Amino acid sequence: MTWLVALPVLFIALVADVSFTAVFEVGGTTPQLIVIVIAFVAMQADARIVRWYALIAGLLLDLSEPSLSGPFAPLYLIGPSTLGTLFAAEVVLLLRGILIRRNPLAVGFASFMLGLASGLFSTAWWAIRSWYPDSPPPWGEGSALQEFAREGLTAIATGILGIPLGWLLLKFTDMWSFPAVLARQKQQGGSARIIR
Repeated sequence: MTWLVALPVLFIALVADVSFTAVFEVGGTTPQLIVIVIAFVAMQADARIVRWYALIAGLLLDLSEPSLSGPFAPLYLIGPSTLGTLFAAEVVLLLRGILIRRNPLAVGFASFMLGLASGLFSTAWWAIRSWYPDSPPPWGEGSALQEFAREGLTAIATGILGIPLGWLLLKFTDMWSFPAVLARQKQQGGSARIIR
C-alpha cells in the first residue's frame, strides 16, 4: 500500500467528518467517512498494514474531538477510538475472506461491521470507565444500551454511504498499490495459508 495516498485520504476523511458530514445527519446519526476509508483499506491491504492504519486512524479520531470536559479545559483521552478501531479492523480482517473485495456492496458491509464493532468497543470502554467515581460517560444521563443503539444507527448510515463511496474508492484502487495476487503455500499437515 502506498502511504503517500493512504494518509492524505485518511486526513481528508477526518476533516470531512469533523466539518462537513453533519449535512448528512438524519435523526441524530451521522455517517463516518473515516470508517469507510478504514474498511476499504481493511478489505484490500495486508493485515499488518491494516492494523497500523487502524491505529493511526483511531489516534486521529481521539485527538480530533475532546472526550471529556473538565473544569479547566477539554480533555482528549487517547484510547477509546484507537483501541476500538483496532478491534473493529480485526473483525473486518476476519470477515474479508468471505467478501468480494472489488464489490462496493462489500465495502458498505465492511463499513457497517467496522462501525458497529468500534461502537460496541467504545461504548463498553466508557461504560466500564463510568464505574469510577466522578467519571460520567460522554453520553450523559442515558444508558450504555441507548448509546450502543445510537452507534448501531450510525453504523447503518455509514454502511449505506459506504456503497457509493466504496464504488468511488474502488475506481482508484490502482493508485493505492494494494497487493494484487494472493498465493497459497502448502504447510505441513495439509493445511494451506495465504501469503502475499
